[in-house]
Amino acid sequence: MEMRLLTTDCEREVFAQRLAEARAKHGACFRDVGPTQVHNRLRLDSSCLYALFAAECDPAPQMVAGVALHDLEAFPQSCHVPDLSHLPPRSVLECSDHWSLSRGAGMHSWRGIAVQVVHRNPNAVLVYLAAGSSSDHGGFYSAMGFVKAGEIVEHPYLEGPDDGKLWVQPMILNGEALARLTASVRMQTIDALDDYRIIRFGNADRLRPCSLRRATAAVAARAPDSPMARASIGRRVNQESIMQLD
Repeated sequence: MEMRLLTTDCEREVFAQRLAEARAKHGACFRDVGPTQVHNRLRLDSSCLYALFAAECDPAPQMVAGVALHDLEAFPQSCHVPDLSHLPPRSVLECSDHWSLSRGAGMHSWRGIAVQVVHRNPNAVLVYLAAGSSSDHGGFYSAMGFVKAGEIVEHPYLEGPDDGKLWVQPMILNGEALARLTASVRMQTIDALDDYRIIRFGNADRLRPCSLRRATAAVAARAPDSPMARASIGRRVNQESIMQLD
């Protein structure tokens, strides 16, 4: 499978179309319409958009899942909660617009985006999940180590069923939980190409947060003077794309 950074306007437009299709298919209770649409498009324009493809070099129309990712230097966090003003904006990532059109594709796209998260080496990762949604996204993110980060708040860029208001639950991944995910990603077999713009991996492995012991080793590996902090992700990263995890 291939997780690819979308770099052209055409590819990004296909992403937006597939995102809308996925929301309609899964009966999402929110929509990107009305006066907030312009602001939401600005948010997406400031984000890195990644799409999952079943085969290498598939054209953009064949993307089967996707995720948006931005740091708070590129664009502020969507909601005012939680307060992360004590952290450098570039060290906080917000993951959003996670969609899939085929069974299992969402899990595989998260595996790909987790590689990008670890590559950027953040202090925290944010998500905002629709409150009261019938989907099990909350359970999935909890399994990955995310915890609730404050009370339910109104999302400023999307409209929902409550008189146009969409209520979301902020969740955060940081500290020991982020270290466990980091350790798990570093155990994965992946190929990273073209400065991590392309991530290739098999569809058999699953991403599971590691034990505390391995997480402790991962924390040590992230130290600036650690040899592992300068190592590439995975066990067989393409030689032309080996980069530091900084």
